[in-house]
Amino acid sequence: MHIEYMPDRGGSVHADAASSRPGGGFTTLCAAAAMGVPAAAASPLGTGPNSFAVRQQLVEAGVEVLTPELVGDIGVVIQLIVEDGSMRSVVTAGVESEPSRATLDRIELREGDLVHVAASDMTNDHAAVELSEWAAALPPIVTLVVSVSPAVTQVPVEAWETILPRADIVTMNSWEASALAGILDARCHGSTIRTYMRPDAATVRRTGDRGCELQTCADGSVISVPAFDVRVADTAGVGDTHIAEMCAGILLGYDLETSCLKANAGAALAVSHESALPVPTREQVEKLLESGVVTNIVR
Repeated sequence: MHIEYMPDRGGSVHADAASSRPGGGFTTLCAAAAMGVPAAAASPLGTGPNSFAVRQQLVEAGVEVLTPELVGDIGVVIQLIVEDGSMRSVVTAGVESEPSRATLDRIELREGDLVHVAASDMTNDHAAVELSEWAAALPPIVTLVVSVSPAVTQVPVEAWETILPRADIVTMNSWEASALAGILDARCHGSTIRTYMRPDAATVRRTGDRGCELQTCADGSVISVPAFDVRVADTAGVGDTHIAEMCAGILLGYDLETSCLKANAGAALAVSHESALPVPTREQVEKLLESGVVTNIVR
């Protein structure tokens, strides 16, 4: 829903536009597939109408669905987007909050695969245990990317303690980084995100219109990766797109800095129009990298 301003407590505001479309992990998977890398969904989908629509659109985008359907439907997110493109979200849980360790263990993982786990999928105790323990046990031939997500404060701290030591890359925006650092410090005074990560693991911090900052290892210097000049129309899904472009870049054989530059380009394209869809294609990302000019990608 697009609104002129965020109402005060007890107040009301009329939305001048409203629409319904898939987002979150759907955006990440489709954006990665649009970059030309094979992508697959391991998050549960249900038997309900929203799950049916998402499954159909994933298949159309070339994304494989790995998990059997559950009785029920996926959750819904209500996003309120104000004129400057910023937003607030309210999330209801669905079958995506019921991952099965047994089902995840049956997924065939190959050398060079990349697994992305979002904190938004670990906001209840069951999901937090199933996903964090599965991710922690992933073989070393697989790259694990953990995204902190706006739901960071709802993730049980034990899940962070389990998953961070296995993560190869942790990606987050500035607010999420600060929130997670505060949670870990409250758990054990003086702890930071790096305290729980391996020395050779990398962090990526998205910094809005400044692009992103990355640190390839604990002792490495912080590298600033510049953003692209763009008028912000809608920030919905921009983080999901950035994560997808970065992961796709890694799978295509680029180093992390180059992958983050591609991610900044994809994010600029995503933020230039309403909603995260359509996702940018590889051709559009490469054109932006070459020209430095953001063009309309609506198809």
